[in-house]
Amino acid sequence: MDQNSSPGNSGLNDQANIALIAACQQGDTQAFHELFGIYKNRIYALCRHMSGNAEDAEDLTQDVFISAFKNIGAFRAEASFGTWLYRIATNRCTAELRKQSPSFRSFETMEGLDQAPPSSHPNPEDRLVRKELNDRVQAAIAALPETLRLFFVLGTIEGLRYREISEIANCSEDAVKMRVHRARKRVRDALKPYLDS
Repeated sequence: MDQNSSPGNSGLNDQANIALIAACQQGDTQAFHELFGIYKNRIYALCRHMSGNAEDAEDLTQDVFISAFKNIGAFRAEASFGTWLYRIATNRCTAELRKQSPSFRSFETMEGLDQAPPSSHPNPEDRLVRKELNDRVQAAIAALPETLRLFFVLGTIEGLRYREISEIANCSEDAVKMRVHRARKRVRDALKPYLDS
């Protein structure tokens, strides 16, 4: 996948309505509910891929938005609002991984990892192969060290651009490229015996 062609994720660069952010900074909870509606799916997706299950992802997403609401006065528009939220979410997910590892790392279904178009009438053998591939991909991602997993999720699953990831992770674009490449190589190497067979 071309990292810098990431379709569908350019939204991190789209500033949310400045008036909504300003209203939130004045304590307007309705404005914050509107921002929540704009960004909840993206933040939930990140939390889901990092945590591996829906229940933890729901809790993490709620924590992220509670933290954002409490700290929105500190938002200075130096980055996009979406990038600021992603930074809060990545910090929260990383902290949870460290606290609950390894139980937090039990991956369930990860939509989008198996890019083969589904057959309109998949036979049992096809379903079994797809499930086995998905399980192996999940295991390969779960085996990544937490920092590489974060870069893999942001760069490969979420499809963010290197520049966006560098703003979220507070590191250079070169460091992002290196870590995304390293994470992808580890996942490919882990899958190679299965794919070769």
